[in-house]
Formats: sequence, structure tokens, C-alpha cells
Amino acid sequence: MAEIRPFRAVHYSRDLAGDLKKLITPPYDVISPEEQEDFYQTHALNVIRLVLGKKFAQDSEANNRYTRAAATLKQWMDNGILVRRERPGLTVYRMDFAEPGGGHSKIDGIVALVKVDDYGKGKVLPHEKTYKGPKQDQLNLMRACKANLTPIHALFGDDRNEVMAVYKNLLQLSPDQEATEADGTVHRTWTIDDPEAIDKILGLLRDKSLFIADGHHRYETALAFRGEMRAAGHTDPEGPHEYVMMYLTSMSHPGLTILPAHRMIKGLTDVDVPIILRVLDPYFEIEDLCYSEENRQEVAQTLIDRIRSYSNVGGKFGMVVQGDNCFRLLRLKDFQAIDSLMDADIPSSLRGLDVTILREIILGHALGMDKENAEGQIEYTPLVREALTKVLRGDIQVSFILNPTRVDQMRAAAELGHKLPHKSTYFFPKISSGLVLNVF
Repeated sequence: MAEIRPFRAVHYSRDLAGDLKKLITPPYDVISPEEQEDFYQTHALNVIRLVLGKKFAQDSEANNRYTRAAATLKQWMDNGILVRRERPGLTVYRMDFAEPGGGHSKIDGIVALVKVDDYGKGKVLPHEKTYKGPKQDQLNLMRACKANLTPIHALFGDDRNEVMAVYKNLLQLSPDQEATEADGTVHRTWTIDDPEAIDKILGLLRDKSLFIADGHHRYETALAFRGEMRAAGHTDPEGPHEYVMMYLTSMSHPGLTILPAHRMIKGLTDVDVPIILRVLDPYFEIEDLCYSEENRQEVAQTLIDRIRSYSNVGGKFGMVVQGDNCFRLLRLKDFQAIDSLMDADIPSSLRGLDVTILREIILGHALGMDKENAEGQIEYTPLVREALTKVLRGDIQVSFILNPTRVDQMRAAAELGHKLPHKSTYFFPKISSGLVLNVF
């Protein structure tokens, strides 16, 4: 069902192979301002200058982060810092990583171009909502650079691992590129340019739907850019604006890892703990885990362990409020009791998901937040310690700790055509910007 094709990928020159770990970054949306500055300082050719350039007070329509990124991209291409492959091909991309809970794992897949398709046609399926701000930012960048700088991560069904069988022998050879991140994650790529192997992979993928795992904002940006190009008279159905770069991995890959995206809330006009607890009391068993300075770490670990123990049950959350000396464990009493509080358009099979309950009942009903216009009020982190620490030091008003959304839940939402709350999934590890670029 999805239209996929090889392309002449752009990558850093082999002359820079020794510096590659200093040149790549995670996707733009997980880079903090402090990390952005660190990447700028790490190397003069770091891809941060393309994917997340600095803003300056004197920026203008003619000179801004987007125009500077475009000029830098052209300069690097002209000077041979970035080079384009001679022949169209596919890229095999593997990440070896330490699992957050201990142990090591790996995940691999194919980087290719995918035909941009309107949602709802059964080819490319989303599963979560997006914000306007990031999409406008990415659209400005795409207009200026005429490039996809980071692959979108998408999943496909392949229970028999037929796609991996085509390229698995390649993984035993020396990679074309290799770089190790600060956290120890090793990124490697290999090139498939053999026409027979390419045709076999494309044939295996041809009848499959693709489920967006990470990169909803980038995909919707590609949709908007395609619309602009068509409106401007670019009607070639095979034009570069009709495709977007994706990293395609099997939905049944044993290394596929989803972390929780804990919510950190700010900008509330009033946080009255007794009132919040009274509103939640009819629906949740509320357990107080109070602490002192001496045992705070121990009690925090108890909260974390308790929440993880409910990972297969659902409806269990940790709540941490600024200025309070108790962590709170919220356990839903009855899934049916909250049904009438849910938005009517939420399918019944998705009303029991933690991310849905949190958004509808806790954030919307108890905290009185505007669920549709919360951009800027919610920060997300896969690190439970960060969610706790930011509250304790006063950076955040309230943090909610939750268990991760499962792949089958994500797929169910996508197939039903329902978008889950923002950042319902946090796929780990993140693919890098800078290893494979699509410049058109």
C-alpha cells in the first residue's frame, strides 16, 4: 500500500569519519537549549547548524535560523563536507543501545523515501496529536533547505522478519558509518544499492501500511510542503516534494523499545492539592507516600517501583506537586465510572489507556486544563528522575509519572483513525540527525 523508493542519500564525507560522533545530534525536538549550545561547541561542522540553528535578536526575514541553515547546507555540499551517493539505494541503519532497565539491545531497519499520503487512506497512519508551533518551525526549515534532515521513524508488520532476512548478512560487514553517542548508543549504517535486493525489499513492503512511531510533526510538515508545491504548479507526481525520508522498522523487532513520556505541568494559575484530591477521590484510590529530607530518595524509589509493578494493569499514576511533602499514588477504582467524563469521539477500546485517562480525567477534569490548547504548558520526559527533580526544585508545578503505551495500543489507535494525546509514546533510542539526509 505504501509507495517506497530508494534515493541518492547525502551524508558526511568519509574524510570526517573520525569526527562523526561529534557531528550528529538527536532529533531536534528532544534537544534542550543547553544541549543545543553544547553541540555548537563540539564541532564547527555539527549538524545542529542545520536541524536547530540559533535565534538572534537581530534576525530578519532575510537572515534567520532557516536562511542560515540553507546557506550552510549549500556551502557544505559545495565544499564536499556533505556528499551525495552516486546511485540510488537504501540505507540499513542499526542502533546498539543500553536498555534503561538494564541489559543491551539493538534495533535495525531501512531508510528510504516514502510517498507522502493524506491521513486516512490506509498507507501512512498516525497515532498521536501534534502542536502547531513545531510544524510551522519545520515547514520554514523545509522551505529554506529543500531537504529532509532527520528520518521519520515508522513501523510495519513483518512477523516472519522477511525484510531483515534480505539485509541481515550485510550487518556482519564493516559499516559505512559508525558513531557512538555520549550515552553509549552506537549508530551504524550500510548501503544497499544492488537492484535485485532493493526490488525484493520494496516488494515485501509494497502491501504494508506504515505506522508513524516518531516524527508526526515532520510528517505533517511534509504534507503541508507538498500542498504548497502543488499549489505553486509543481504537479509531477514523482517530484521530490511528493516523498519524505523514513526509517522503517519491523513492529515485531525484539529491540523495539517504548519508554513512558512523563508529564510535567507548568503555567497553572492555582494548584490547590486538597481540591485536586477531592475531585479525584471519587475515581481513584489515593495513597500518600510522605517523606522527609532524610528518606526522600527511598520514598521516591518506592513510588517508581509501585507504578512499574502495575504496567500490565493500567490506570495507575504517580503525582508530585511543588511544595508538597508527599508523593501520591493514584489507582483508578473503576474504568466504567470515568466513561461519562471522556470526550465522545474517543473509541471505547482506547478509553482505558493511561495516556487517555491522564489527559481526560486528571489534566482536564481535576486540573481544569484546556486539553486542546495546552501547548507550552506540558513538558515531556522519559526520565522519571527528571520529572521528580524539576518539581522538587520548583521548575515545574506538577509532574505525573505513568507507564509506557504499548505497541499494540499504538497500532489499535492508528487503525481506528484516532489520535492519542500528544507524546503518547517515546520510542528509544532516538535515530540521529546527520547520518542520512535527503537533499532535493
